Amino acid sequence: TSAPKETIVVVLTESEMTELKEQLERDNSRLSLRKKAMLLLGLKMGLRSSDIVNLEIDDVHWDTSAIRFIQKKTAVEVNLPMPAEVANALYRYIVKERPESENPKVFLRAKAPYCELETTSACADALDAALPGRDVKGSGFHVTRKTFATNKLRNGADPDEVKEMLGHRDRANVHKYLSLDERRMKLCCLDLSERAIQMEGRFGR
Repeated sequence: TSAPKETIVVVLTESEMTELKEQLERDNSRLSLRKKAMLLLGLKMGLRSSDIVNLEIDDVHWDTSAIRFIQKKTAVEVNLPMPAEVANALYRYIVKERPESENPKVFLRAKAPYCELETTSACADALDAALPGRDVKGSGFHVTRKTFATNKLRNGADPDEVKEMLGHRDRANVHKYLSLDERRMKLCCLDLSERAIQMEGRFGR
């Protein structure tokens, strides 16, 4: 009864990524250690905000440099390699900033009572603090996951590999990120002459 709905995938721009990288690497950044760790989990591992706030200490396997957990949205278990910069950010937060607590969650409230985070707003706050001038309607912290997937595809990762990294059951949700890979999209162009379409004038008609 209606055509399938297509939405434009919004990712972080080059200038936003440059600003974000600067804030993540600076010691005197406006970002707390908790904010840095949350942002890196989204940017470098593609984690959803719901999985970040629910991450537990035992989910982080330092000996194998991996994070293993069951996704809150899909109930699918994933075992993801943990980049060194993510591991370092998590370690610094846990050792230097995380309140003393027996709570199993990695991320806790910064102020008393030092309990687990009840909502995902802390992740959104981290992105807002890093990019205070960013105002893209309908594009919150999830943009880090979209940017992660898009960059993986642009760097030559196989769609099936990206599917596994994102914890998806099939490739359908991954294909939409390919539309942002201009270099590989150009390889799919068809020669109009082969389709019996005549081009006239400067732009054709």
